[in-house]
Amino acid sequence: MNFIKSVKFDSSYPYAPKLKLPQFAFCGRSNVGKSSLINAILNRNIAHISKTPGKTTLINTFIINEMFYLVDLPGYGYAKRSKSMLKSWQYMINNYLKYSDNLIMVYVLIDSRHKAMKSDMDFIEWLVYYHKPFNIVFTKSDKSSQKIINENIENLIKQSNIPYFLTSAKKKKGIDKICRSMRINLENILA
Repeated sequence: MNFIKSVKFDSSYPYAPKLKLPQFAFCGRSNVGKSSLINAILNRNIAHISKTPGKTTLINTFIINEMFYLVDLPGYGYAKRSKSMLKSWQYMINNYLKYSDNLIMVYVLIDSRHKAMKSDMDFIEWLVYYHKPFNIVFTKSDKSSQKIINENIENLIKQSNIPYFLTSAKKKKGIDKICRSMRINLENILA
């Protein structure tokens, strides 16, 4: 059962915002299906979906249940943007993740149809280095065979014992599990 009762778009920040409420951040390579997943979690079409990678260029924040933020970060890795713009995104993402005092969890999205790429591994290593709590969210599970998905999950998880979710925004697979994870983490923080 989805515990999300109310959603309000807060703002789009061109810099790392200092947010006072608890936060759940969603990040992944460009074109990983982040906006679709966020819309499925929030049960409304509020995050802009595009077929062109790299459309999220700012840090977008949504206030949920008037209690916490869901933070939509720009994609890392491939996007048809200038090198200077990609560097500014990386700087903005790093600053937000490094200095956010109220960050509860980072959900790192990886396309289940493909092996984790170097940029995924670099990002995960960065989170580990800075002691940031994170889970992996494998997306687009409706678009590949179970055999390929299992191989791709095993390839990443065997390297590190990271909790993960297998999702399909289209079929709403795994969405309840992510919502339950958010609710439990939030309750633990507020207890």
